[in-house]
Amino acid sequence: MTQQRSTSAQLDAIVTDLLAEATRCLAPGRIDDLIRAWMPGTGDDLPPDAALARRTLALTMAATLALFTPSGGGHTAFDRLARQRRVAPHQTAALDALRRTRFRVVRVDRLIDAGVADVRDVASGEVLRVEDGGFIPETAEFRLAVWVVPGAGGPGLFAGPVVPLDDAAFAVVAGFIRADRPGLVNPLRCAEAVYRHVVRHGPMALPGVGDEMDALFDEDDDLVLLARAWSLAAGPRDPEDILFVRAQSDPDTVVGVMIAIVGARSAGQDRLAGVWEEIGGLLIETIDRRARVSPSGLTLDALDGFVARLVATGEIPSSVYQAFSTLRRGVVRPAKDRRDGGRADLEALIARIQALRVRTVERGCTEEEALAAAAKVAELLDRHGLSLSELEVRNQTCESVIVETTRRRAGPLDDCVPAVASFFDCRVWGEKDDDGMLRHVFFGLPADVAAAGYLYDLVERAFETEGARFRAGETYRTMPSKLRRTATHSFQHGLAHGIMEKLRLRTRTRSGGRRVLRDVYDHGHQTGLDFAYRPGLGSAG
Repeated sequence: MTQQRSTSAQLDAIVTDLLAEATRCLAPGRIDDLIRAWMPGTGDDLPPDAALARRTLALTMAATLALFTPSGGGHTAFDRLARQRRVAPHQTAALDALRRTRFRVVRVDRLIDAGVADVRDVASGEVLRVEDGGFIPETAEFRLAVWVVPGAGGPGLFAGPVVPLDDAAFAVVAGFIRADRPGLVNPLRCAEAVYRHVVRHGPMALPGVGDEMDALFDEDDDLVLLARAWSLAAGPRDPEDILFVRAQSDPDTVVGVMIAIVGARSAGQDRLAGVWEEIGGLLIETIDRRARVSPSGLTLDALDGFVARLVATGEIPSSVYQAFSTLRRGVVRPAKDRRDGGRADLEALIARIQALRVRTVERGCTEEEALAAAAKVAELLDRHGLSLSELEVRNQTCESVIVETTRRRAGPLDDCVPAVASFFDCRVWGEKDDDGMLRHVFFGLPADVAAAGYLYDLVERAFETEGARFRAGETYRTMPSKLRRTATHSFQHGLAHGIMEKLRLRTRTRSGGRRVLRDVYDHGHQTGLDFAYRPGLGSAG
């Protein structure tokens, strides 16, 4: 039994992979066509969570049926998979088993072990041994509509949804059973008829099995609960709830929310659909904001391609892509050409800072020269800030400046980065580029991030100048060669510590500019950023 269990587990893993690959071989629109035929405006009388669960169940059933149904040429998705790519030797037996998989209606005849049972085909009387990860004990008394994958010398497997049938659903099956013929008459049509009935009338409730929403949305349970709460509430949303939604901005969650929109809309639950659209809009807006702040972030174009590929491979219906496209078109980017925000003065200030930055790169500087230049730029920024009204400050859109390095690991120079950001009221985080090189991203108001990039260059040049002076000194020249590297590293740490302390002292004594710090936090929260700096690890600071 142990050897059989091991073989079945291996078959199960391979079958799972092949099912996912075969889904990409489905004809575009096939799943959509099935769902439209099964759900012509049903679900109007369902609660929002049940309607959403029903829609998701329909997607699962339609995808499974499409996999095992031959095309007009007589080929299934598994046949097309075998033609389109070379199947690995260890997958050959599993692919052959999937080609021989049949739709059956069975009843558990005898439990053998946990998750293993003999099941009897109610149409043919044939007894099959099947292993299924724990669902069989809960369904021992019921008739089950299943796809049975024949085992390779051991128990078979269930593929796709395991659908318990009540008397009304089994009456549909009875129309495909003939006393003079073994098995179901036209199993594929029987499967479609059963799935259509279950989608329209709802699945059979099972004692001891959790409700559909918990089973279908285990990973997104908090998001589902939030959507449900928002659908019942009026007025402005809790800011903490909005931050929670923004933190979920990943491709899989976006696709899940789009499916929820389609499901709620198909079920006539317009209020819930509107809530899901609100959540989806927040997710898409957050991804767009992040992409403009961080070069390594997910872009809307990349997300569009991700959703489109899922549609092209038949993994989701085209209506999901339409929902995404509609919400994407609704993303409004903040304007950068405001006439009332002192934009001309701001651009002149930024141009002046950038010119200073270019001269710094060419000339180099000492530590004291770097700090003096930083103080001069801070004075310019404070003077500019005092000339603006609070509204004009808030009308500025936060931007980012990226500082590329040629280092894979953080060093003493990078220890100065948080102090540089703080000196100019910015936030900062470290990232790695595609080659593994460290880079810093300063985030804040336009002039502030330009100044932060300038100060970083000043500090970097100070490290070069002071380091060269140290190596040219008497202490370094008379030091044993094996100690020089350690001495240089210690010198750099001391230099970094001195620069950080002087910047912090000057930050505390600055007279202006501090009012913008709250705005930087607000803009950062709109992108879901967590301000806690760790060089090179991708967190904000």
